[in-house]
Amino acid sequence: MPWLQAPIALSPPGGGGCCIGPDAMQPADIIVSTTRTGKSGVIRAGTDSPVSHAALFDGGGMVIEAIGEGGVLRRGLAVALAEDVLAVVYRSPKITDGIASSIVAFAASQVGKSYDVLGAVLSVDPILCRVVGARTSTFFCSQLVLESYRRGGLPLTNAPSQCVPPAGVVD
Repeated sequence: MPWLQAPIALSPPGGGGCCIGPDAMQPADIIVSTTRTGKSGVIRAGTDSPVSHAALFDGGGMVIEAIGEGGVLRRGLAVALAEDVLAVVYRSPKITDGIASSIVAFAASQVGKSYDVLGAVLSVDPILCRVVGARTSTFFCSQLVLESYRRGGLPLTNAPSQCVPPAGVVD
């Protein structure tokens, strides 16, 4: 499987970065990705972004993610990335082992919850996403990642987690 190679360029906002393999990943690493599917294309067009999905690496070869076909799931990295044409891994320079454990523990505790289709659609509207508010009984992908980081003690943004589409996770 090609790793972090795709026809779409995506660089970290601060520059830097390098190609890595799965063995270099650590707990609570954030994976942003995209596929060639129509749904991915709609998300990318609606968010004006090269990515359409965000997920968390759990450190044990598994990914915790919220997807439309199953809700919040824990599944193998290879399965989670099987259709991706782009996958980029981000790691906060402020993360510690303890914070990473808390982030992964929160995300894991959400496994089995439903996917929030309405929340995903409203995430691009800065007013409506706030009106509807966070619904922690359901999640969409970037909301799960951001809420996991917030609950783990390392908030990545001041914006409400329900108001950030996938690319906003690493902006």
